[in-house]
Amino acid sequence: MLSAADPELLYASKEPDIGFLSQAFKETQSELGEWLDRRQRDYDVRNCQWPGKSDDFKKHASLTTTGDVFPWEGASDQDVRMADEAISCRVAMSMNAVRRAHIVATPTESNDVERASVISNFLRWLIGSKMDEFYSEIELGLNHFFEKGMMVHYAWYDSQELKQQQTIQIDEIAQVLPAIAEAIQDGSMDDELSETLKDQFGVSKAKGRAMLRELRKDGETTVPVTREVVSRPRIRALAPDEDIFWPNYTIDPQEAPYVFHVVNMTPEQIRTKIKSEGWSEEFVDKVIELANNAQTDDNLYNIREQDQFVRSDDQYVRLVYCYQRLLDEDGIPGLYCTIMHPDVSELYAKHQLLDYAHGKYPFVVTTLEKTSKRLYSSRSIPELLESLQQALKVEIDSGIDAQSLTTLPPLEHPLGRAPSRFGPGVKLPYRTPGEVRFADTPRGSTVNVEIRRYLEERANKLMGRNAPGVDPVESQMKQQEVIDKVFSHLKHVLDQIFSLYQQYGPDEEYFRVTGMQDMQKFDKGNPGDRFDFYLQFDVATQDPAQMLDRVKSIAELAGMLDKNGTLDTERLLQIAVGQILPGAAESVMIPKETASQKAVEEERQTIAEIYAGVPPNVRPNDAHEMKLQIFQQWLAQPDVTQKVQQDPALQERIQNYIQQRTMQVQQRLNSEIGRLGATPTQFGQTPSAA
Repeated sequence: MLSAADPELLYASKEPDIGFLSQAFKETQSELGEWLDRRQRDYDVRNCQWPGKSDDFKKHASLTTTGDVFPWEGASDQDVRMADEAISCRVAMSMNAVRRAHIVATPTESNDVERASVISNFLRWLIGSKMDEFYSEIELGLNHFFEKGMMVHYAWYDSQELKQQQTIQIDEIAQVLPAIAEAIQDGSMDDELSETLKDQFGVSKAKGRAMLRELRKDGETTVPVTREVVSRPRIRALAPDEDIFWPNYTIDPQEAPYVFHVVNMTPEQIRTKIKSEGWSEEFVDKVIELANNAQTDDNLYNIREQDQFVRSDDQYVRLVYCYQRLLDEDGIPGLYCTIMHPDVSELYAKHQLLDYAHGKYPFVVTTLEKTSKRLYSSRSIPELLESLQQALKVEIDSGIDAQSLTTLPPLEHPLGRAPSRFGPGVKLPYRTPGEVRFADTPRGSTVNVEIRRYLEERANKLMGRNAPGVDPVESQMKQQEVIDKVFSHLKHVLDQIFSLYQQYGPDEEYFRVTGMQDMQKFDKGNPGDRFDFYLQFDVATQDPAQMLDRVKSIAELAGMLDKNGTLDTERLLQIAVGQILPGAAESVMIPKETASQKAVEEERQTIAEIYAGVPPNVRPNDAHEMKLQIFQQWLAQPDVTQKVQQDPALQERIQNYIQQRTMQVQQRLNSEIGRLGATPTQFGQTPSAA
């Protein structure tokens, strides 16, 4: 039994105790056995799995261990996916909120205010352009969140290099370095050149000599060139019952003494880690040997046989990353990572002090409930809905069975003389009336439909869904609570993502994306610079009727309280149009600048028509003040004034047009006077005394 006072849990050492860590891993999973069994049951409830289930949704004695079925062979055995529907609905709601949310970076220091908006925009670009897996991993994490009661995301910086073969020719070398080309041809400097190739391309000296021989013989050779193919932060959703394990007594995951992360790798991936990450070659050989000999015991990982991920053709090797909070010889805490395999004693792949600048475990954890301070105390949606789903299944099965009895009741006949055939139009030998008859069937339940409705209402109320019988205010509060938890989780994920990019991301990419000219704002900052990230979303925006009522209320308040014109009425109108015709606001609404340009073009067309002899026709709803100002500017030109004086008909059309425009302006002004009780005045204007 492990103890918190064990030195392996307190102090860092140059060589980790693999035996102790293997024991800790096994005990951690053993102590979580009850919680893991509950998660398997959650999977069964969501996916409607039970012993003896058939593909035709009927009960068969041949599929049971006892050979008995209730109430009879072929009775109804339907899927009722109440939990799955509730989970899918919450996942869809959360993903919709995540995709439509506004990411805001709030500085923790006053001198970072100007950089905050730049970082917000850059983070949106990073997620949309570099992190292709972001939304799919968030969706998978949300399914874990609602099905298993816990959501875990692993954040790390992925930097991979790949070697590719590049052909070089002796003629190309001769054009740039003729002396070297001549030395290659005569072989006078093979030792020196092979050493240079070894240092330049990371090949062996023997390989360098072979390359020189190919250049002399064929005039060309291939050299391995290292190219950086991946450099970006990444996240991965981890299943809390398969991929990651904390001690069962954990309260704060970031303060736990250790955590185990199970990673599946192919033998090829493991072997590449020798050069890319400095893994022990002896350890790698031993692990691959175990995998080839099929000596690994899956039960060691407490992976249940019913689990859909355990298959006989699974070619992955399961390694364990053990993260620990340990003290060094100076008493300074740090995060240490040991990569091991519990079946391989005394050997490990790598042991190192992590250099993450954020100083946290690279995992973000959120539980669906907080009913206890313990991490593993949260319940899940299948756990909450299991009894209701089972009761609804009983009602549906009983209703189908009752309908089956009503459609075709049991047939009574004299013992030993059953009719050979039975059905519509079948000819039966004459029998004494009453010898063959339908048996009396139980009366169908008259409350079956009401019970189903009651069960569904209880489930909808429990899940906070918008449905008949559910208080809309209560529903909105519960939905907003879910969104707030998801956003709180993503806040910490974004914090780790940006910290990783500050630490490992290329400066030139940040500069190119942000396009800042001021070098002080241009700097992406040190990994220790902190920002608070927030995601904003209101679940009420999903209810068009409620949003329209809000827009109307805002418009009424603006008429009474907006004295300085601070409300953007165009933006408010766009929101209202978006609720009435979702997705059409951009099609029917035009920007303010475009509207002004449109008014200018329309007024120029009107001037041309008036000048050509077409009578004016003013629309009631129009930009009258702007168009009247444009018209008067045209009319004030000397050549236009002279033409108007010489043409009485043109002068009449102009006067008529100005009167129409002036009347529309006056009517709008009258409505304002009626509301205010006096003529509105502009700033600096003093109304004349009567």
